[in-house]
Amino acid sequence: MNDELDDIVRHLASPAGPGLTDGARETMYKIMEAEPAPALPARRRRRTLLALPAAVGALAASLAVVVTLGPASASALTVKDEGGYFVIEVKDMFAKPEVYQQQLRDAGLDIKLRLLPSTPSNVGSVAPSTVEPNGIEVVDRQEGCETAGGCPISIKVSRDFKGSAEVILGREARPGEKYEITTGFDSLGEPMHCAPYHNRPVSEVRALLKARGVDVQAFDVLGPAFWTKEGEETEPVTKASVPESMHVVGGYLTMAGKATLQVSDSDLPADLVRTLQQKAGCR
Repeated sequence: MNDELDDIVRHLASPAGPGLTDGARETMYKIMEAEPAPALPARRRRRTLLALPAAVGALAASLAVVVTLGPASASALTVKDEGGYFVIEVKDMFAKPEVYQQQLRDAGLDIKLRLLPSTPSNVGSVAPSTVEPNGIEVVDRQEGCETAGGCPISIKVSRDFKGSAEVILGREARPGEKYEITTGFDSLGEPMHCAPYHNRPVSEVRALLKARGVDVQAFDVLGPAFWTKEGEETEPVTKASVPESMHVVGGYLTMAGKATLQVSDSDLPADLVRTLQQKAGCR
């Protein structure tokens, strides 16, 4: 059940293109035939990593407590040996991937590291829909840190880790930079979390977003009853404007302060709304 709901939330938060797939719609009408899920408490997002299955040697056992790096790239990363792990902290979030890779190679680590602009809840997390290899994990930015903006972005690599991996982390976006890692604007940590917006007219949701410092940039118009078998063939159409009376069924941030609303002439079923809110940890 949880995996099915994850599919619904992910497709409702699709950042561009075709919107809901046939599989997502199939999942939605299956859920509507089932009992609503019990309320779920808000919980931390699971950090996941993408591993490349190439076993290429062990970590350098002689790595010093703090790795000394060349002057040209010394500010991009720091690598420390702490309690059986190599803790890699990103100092320059905007460095080129090859700079990170060279520093990690100098430290005896065959790891490719990339940082992509992401929505607030994904900063310091890894790109979703990936698989976590044994021996690598993301350091929780909230531990011992009062504000998310002041927390370092770090990963821990076990000294026993062997092989190669690619790690894609979310970072804060520059002004005007489009998000490459995104989620629904009602996810935990996003501006509309637990806001009562489902099935409200565009005019009301626009006001809710405005109060949170977000302007509506575009609209994904979803076909009639797109969550049902009858509507599964309909495709979304992106528009710059729609009637203010259309119903909002979802949305996502495209860049800082800008959002796209997913709208329809039909309401999401009440049972589905309750299930989505429960999944998000909202009453």
